[in-house]
Amino acid sequence: MENNGLSMHSMTYKIILHSKEKQGFWMTARPLIFYEIKSQKTEHSRDGIRQLSFACEDHPDMFCFLWIDPNQKLKHVQLLFGESVLEWKEGQGINCSQTNRIQENEIKIGVHKGSRSLHSNDDPELLNESLQIMQRCEFPESWNSLIHEIFHP
Repeated sequence: MENNGLSMHSMTYKIILHSKEKQGFWMTARPLIFYEIKSQKTEHSRDGIRQLSFACEDHPDMFCFLWIDPNQKLKHVQLLFGESVLEWKEGQGINCSQTNRIQENEIKIGVHKGSRSLHSNDDPELLNESLQIMQRCEFPESWNSLIHEIFHP
């Protein structure tokens, strides 16, 4: 059977290929460019700690959050991509988490549709992939090297 000059086998192959590309698009070679989002959280501090927010130009579900002290020293970094989180906290090191949305359709008391909670994931492969994604991230110049020094010393 032909459709637009392609056999059904070719169309099926293209659909499978597109699906695999969509699943692994985080691993493409292009840099991930972030820009700072100016907000009231940037202006306000809690115990002297301010939060800075960054969004990715090409991926609307990719964000980075920094918490800095009055001396501009990083205290906490979170990179969110899809339903995964790569995180560093001063004194605790690097870890990876996934949201409750990544799990199969579980029905639990207290977990509402749309809510998110983070669950630690000690899978070394996920951590490795997350660190590779972080390597491709480019932040505004004033923060780029500081962030990368934490994840890739």
